[in-house]
Amino acid sequence: MNERLPSRWLLTAMLVPVATLVADELVVESTLVQPVPDDSGNSSALVEFVVPSSGDPVVTTGVRLSLRLEHPWVGDLRVTLRPPDGSTELVMLDRPGLVPAGFPGPFGCGGDDLDVVFDDSASASAQDTCSLVASPVLAGPLRPLQALQSLSGIDPEGSWSLTVTDLQPGDSGQLIGASLLVEFEIDCDQDGLPDECTCPGDLDGDRVVGGADLSGLLSQWNGTGEADLDANGVVDGADLAILISAWGSCR
Repeated sequence: MNERLPSRWLLTAMLVPVATLVADELVVESTLVQPVPDDSGNSSALVEFVVPSSGDPVVTTGVRLSLRLEHPWVGDLRVTLRPPDGSTELVMLDRPGLVPAGFPGPFGCGGDDLDVVFDDSASASAQDTCSLVASPVLAGPLRPLQALQSLSGIDPEGSWSLTVTDLQPGDSGQLIGASLLVEFEIDCDQDGLPDECTCPGDLDGDRVVGGADLSGLLSQWNGTGEADLDANGVVDGADLAILISAWGSCR
């Protein structure tokens, strides 16, 4: 858990994604309505989710993507998510219901609209869901075509790209809302795995070794207490050396 950050941090913006940080979970939400053109893949709706710096090295441990979309034929649609490092483009949905023959034929699922949360833990697959009566035809938690868990271990900070493309002529739609949830943990040695930061000398717990910590150590000089960093029973020069060597931000 990142103790340097307040329990809730809101970056306000107009017509752009808004990021809300709660403990070790970040949600970036976009409410900008934009068209999904009927261009057979020549044009796409794009949302950029910007994950701000947390102030400490962190690593992604989980991702969920929510999407609200109005479209009269969801079998036309392809939805992808690209992380900041550009290492891959994960396909969330790729023309659901599309089969070479039989129902629903070469045009995919003909249901209306999406209000879905792409979540690896969901029991049903978004790609295989096609109701004849439900609207939205894709709703609630559904598994993406490619697992979001493959993004674990990357640095979440930077710009994530959500793309929605219409791949079949005849219908258009609009993206009416989307949000990206990123779970993360501290990665002090930046090896892509969560780990705890050690911070000897940070007596006030603000993840910075500075003047306040030095004052705290000097107030306990020749005594005992948390400033006894080498645990030898007395606060002395050896503890002062440890504190000075750790001066600055904890990593």
